[in-house]
Amino acid sequence: MRKIKSFLMAIVFLGVTLSQSGCIGSFQLTTNLYDWNQNDVGGKWGPELVFAAFVIIPVYAVTLLADGIVLNSIEFWTGNDPLAMQDGEKETKIVQQGDDTYKLTAEKNRVQVEKIAGENQGEEGEFIYNDEDATWTYNSEQQQFHLVK
Repeated sequence: MRKIKSFLMAIVFLGVTLSQSGCIGSFQLTTNLYDWNQNDVGGKWGPELVFAAFVIIPVYAVTLLADGIVLNSIEFWTGNDPLAMQDGEKETKIVQQGDDTYKLTAEKNRVQVEKIAGENQGEEGEFIYNDEDATWTYNSEQQQFHLVK
């Protein structure tokens, strides 16, 4: 039962962020991938071949999805993109949805979520970005699952 509540808390968080408007965001993950392809892949044909491969494999689609849904939502609520933050930087925001209040603390590649008011007060979890495999994972005491893979 506790697993379901934590999962629902994550879904509510994402649902609330998706229902908000007015923020396009920086799309830092997609920008980083594009910059890498333009600047670090050598030769005349290298960037074009990598681009074509990333369109076919759908690397660009996954980064746009991650940016558009997860990172953009985090950036909207906290004011900072966790991928654009420097080590040691931290930003905390309080978000209210109905009778529930959440404290969001963003650091580089990590957003901690704590329910500070409402049903199941005290529940905690965190969204962690893994640079190596470009995935977001939600972790709590009860469960762990990948949001974008």
